[in-house]
Amino acid sequence: MKKIILALVFCMLIQTCSEARDYAKLHVKEIKHAQKYGAAAKYSKNYAPIVNNQIANIKDPKLLKIGDYEEISDAQYKAKIAQDEQEYAKIAKSLHARKTDNYNSQAYAEDFYKVYRIAERLIRANNLDFVNWRISIEKNTDFNAFNNNTNNVTILTGLYDTFNGNDDALALVIGHEMGHGILGHSARKAKLAKKMKQAYIANAGLAWAVAYKRYIIDSKNMEYAADVEGAKYAAKAGYDLSKARENLEFMNTLDDGSMERHSTHPNATHRIQNYEDNKKYFPMDEWTKQGKYNIYNSSVLKCQKSSDRKSIIILRDTSKPANEYNTTESVAEVYKRYGYMAYLNGEFKDAVNYFKKVLNEDRSDFAVYLYISYAYEYLGNKDLAKEFAQYAQKLAPDNKYVKEQIENL
Repeated sequence: MKKIILALVFCMLIQTCSEARDYAKLHVKEIKHAQKYGAAAKYSKNYAPIVNNQIANIKDPKLLKIGDYEEISDAQYKAKIAQDEQEYAKIAKSLHARKTDNYNSQAYAEDFYKVYRIAERLIRANNLDFVNWRISIEKNTDFNAFNNNTNNVTILTGLYDTFNGNDDALALVIGHEMGHGILGHSARKAKLAKKMKQAYIANAGLAWAVAYKRYIIDSKNMEYAADVEGAKYAAKAGYDLSKARENLEFMNTLDDGSMERHSTHPNATHRIQNYEDNKKYFPMDEWTKQGKYNIYNSSVLKCQKSSDRKSIIILRDTSKPANEYNTTESVAEVYKRYGYMAYLNGEFKDAVNYFKKVLNEDRSDFAVYLYISYAYEYLGNKDLAKEFAQYAQKLAPDNKYVKEQIENL
């Protein structure tokens, strides 16, 4: 057996030396690998804007308004932004006045000011100012950012510098990390980790394996959720999600997918698919208007250096009533949004399915029944279209759109 192993090793050495001497052949071999792992190809793969498939002239009386807001005119919004810029100028001056002498321990003031402006815009557009947010920039060549303790976002300079010039991508990164905090992922992960620790201490191998598997699965699901939540925040703040996607595209150049099984983070290609699958259900116009409304009706959030001198604090708005702070979408609200956007996109079967899930949670909204009626009409099922129009009529007998639908059918 020993002789066989030595013979195999000898053959491998001869082959390696032979190939190493034929550098042209070696290059061809490496180019073959580059077809799969090449960064430029992976970076640009599928990096194209998603076509809006909404149907022209579809029945839409705008009864399913997403979010609670009043539309702000362009003139009003521009005037508000001009007023806010005066406050931002004071904050910029304050940050630069305290510029650190130790580059290794603290980011330059202009970098802090940049992340402040992006984070502050996300916070105001989404009413996330229920707490002081802490933003850190740490000198590290790794491409990474993370969240801990609910309100802390840390960005490594490897990531920050990669997206220099693309504020939309930085907004998605910061929004993603804020999403972890808003969705309570720190507490949830702590609970999962505690179960693993308890099983380990008790020397319960099977229980530990089950807890470990749940930790890995739930951690991936949290990443998917934070990607969507962060994209939602960025959309409301008016950032360009097509440019923001560069964040996920760059991660794809770093990931060959082989470690996903035991990683707390999903494969980059799966995250891109999750991002696009959910983005088609984003009511971009509605959310942009809601974000403008929130910014218009809020004041510039103050910023100051934190006590560690390695981060900044974006101070919460203590004057705002508690009921005006951000609340996570309910299950019914998510299904209603999915149903409405699926309907506008011409995905009528999906729209019916999503709207029916809304009815499992809440049967009080006549508009849901009406849109199901519209969807069935486009699907060519007039009997069901009439049935759901009649349900809508019971809830809103005087609504003109319900009356029109009944008459048309």
